[in-house]
This record gives sequence, C-alpha cells and structure tokens, in this order.
Amino acid sequence: MLGGQASGRSPTASTTRNSASRGKGAKRDPAELDKLAAQFLAFVTEKPGLRIEQINAELGTSTKALVLPIKKLLAAKAIKTTGTRRSTKYFAAGAKAAAKKTAGKAAGTARKAKHAKR
Repeated sequence: MLGGQASGRSPTASTTRNSASRGKGAKRDPAELDKLAAQFLAFVTEKPGLRIEQINAELGTSTKALVLPIKKLLAAKAIKTTGTRRSTKYFAAGAKAAAKKTAGKAAGTARKAKHAKR
C-alpha cells in the first residue's frame, strides 16, 4: 500500500455501478446473476479455452463479478475448466463432447462404408 492506494487497479464501470446501487454487503439480484452466467456461457461456447483475464477484457467485466456465476455454471456442469489459478481455461461442457461425437460418427460412417464394399 504505497501512497495510500489499496491497489493499482481501478474498478470497472459496471462493478462500480452495481456496487453503488446495491449497497455494501447486499446480494445481487438473481436476474443479474443469470444474465452474467448466460453471457459467460455464450462467450465460452463461442471462444473456448480462454483465461479469465482474457474473458474479462472481451466482456468488460471483472473477475470479482464473475466468480459466483462461474461457480453456478460449474455446479450445473455447463462449463468445464483446465488448469489452476490464473492459468484456468474455460470450456463449454458440451463443446468437447459434441466434437468427439461428430468425430466418432464420421469414423463409424467410414467403417460402415468400408465393410459395405466387401
């Protein structure tokens, strides 16, 4: 804490606005949490494998604002993670499974076609 500042970062406009309207220690509105969770899930589905810092830069949010929505998405198994701490990368839960199913179907079709020719 040099110069009386708690940190070198300034809060984002959305964090400041939401904090001011709620009051200290007040819970966020469930609709607001659902909106953030849906926004995060849509972004991770579109751009899988990014870290939270990269996601925050794109969405204009803060890590603090996304902690609870991410926990809820993880509990619902809507998203998956790899890595730990700052190297955690986020993926939509169905993205890898869908890719494997598609690859599996293509391989199965190729095997069927091969056996049909015999």
